[in-house]
Formats: sequence, C-alpha cells, structure tokens
Amino acid sequence: MDLDLSPKLAKKVYGDDGGSYYAWCPDELPMLRQGNIGAAKLALEKNGFALPRYSDSSKVAYVLQGAGVAGIILPESEEKVIAIKKGDAIALPFGVITWWYNKEDTELVVLFMGDTSKGHKPGQFTDFFLTGANGIFTGFTTDFVKRAWDVDDDTATALI
Repeated sequence: MDLDLSPKLAKKVYGDDGGSYYAWCPDELPMLRQGNIGAAKLALEKNGFALPRYSDSSKVAYVLQGAGVAGIILPESEEKVIAIKKGDAIALPFGVITWWYNKEDTELVVLFMGDTSKGHKPGQFTDFFLTGANGIFTGFTTDFVKRAWDVDDDTATALI
C-alpha cells in the first residue's frame, strides 16, 4: 500500500476566544493509524486555559512556541504545576491529568505526539474532560453525585 507522505494541516477539533485544539486525522494520514501514532496541537492565546483532561494514550508534549504553565497530576500523586517554555518536552504517561494556561502575551503552542496502540482509535488521541460541558460527570444528576460522594449541593453542582 502506498502511503501519502505529503504534509497535511491539522483539523480544528474545537476552539474559542482563549485558544484551539487541532488534530491530525488518521483517515487523511493513514501512516498515523498504521504506526499507532497520535498527533495533536494546542494553541492558547493570552490568558487561554485548556480544561483539565486525561487521554487514552501516553504521549510527549513539545512546546513549539511561547511560554506558560502546565498542571500535571500523576495517578495517586499530588498536582505539580510547572513553568513551560519553547523547547521544553514533557513525557505524559497514560492516566495523567493535565491542564494548560498561557499567561504571556504571545501564543502558546504545544504539540502532542504519542503511542495510540492501546487507545480507543488507532492514530488518534481520545481526551476525557474532567469539567465543562463535555466533562465526565455531566451524565450524572446532581443528587446522584451528592449522595455518591457525600458532598453538599454546591459542590455537586460544581462537579457537573
């Protein structure tokens, strides 16, 4: 099978005023699927914040442009907040939760590449958000969350 090795632009998956998330599609780049490699890019404007999420794949984050802050939570560990800048590379093992913030005037661009062999879709990252409109708790009622974790109404509402 011949592989098309010509460069392709990433497709915008979502975005707003604070920034955007782009991904290279394995349907357009079959070599990603065949190699079980995922590739995506996060671009944050000044004061842009990428909500906490975890991925179905381990990956490496390369800071291509700008500077900012990353929050990293490894399983059963305390959150680590680190300053990041152009040229940094951060290994993100499976199960790690991350968030990203751009505190600078210039755009912060982070490239993600990693192994998707154990992921939901070969050649593509699947992210699970902890909060927001697509957060993992949005399928639960406030009452269920309140009883399950023995929290008050305000905390349960904030979670979903």
